[in-house]
Amino acid sequence: MLTYNDRCAVGLLDVFVRTGIAVPDDVSVVGYDDSQVARLPYLRLTTVSQDAAHLATLAVNRAVARLEGEPVADREVVLSPTWQFAARRRRPD
Repeated sequence: MLTYNDRCAVGLLDVFVRTGIAVPDDVSVVGYDDSQVARLPYLRLTTVSQDAAHLATLAVNRAVARLEGEPVADREVVLSPTWQFAARRRRPD
């Protein structure tokens, strides 16, 4: 199941654990946003990550250009996300 964000994924994992559904054997859960909670080693959550720093740089540059009166073309900027697989995250010792 692909969730809206990592916090939703954690809630879903909690429901599955409480009802005896094995993750990832019975169902896979994927979060979105690669938040700090996704990096908790005992969760082992697969998540989708985007380069937040790059997104912020693009947004700020466009905002500054508009404030300075420069023409800014209407356009959609799409950055390719990357997977952060739970299997590659370190387990607790």
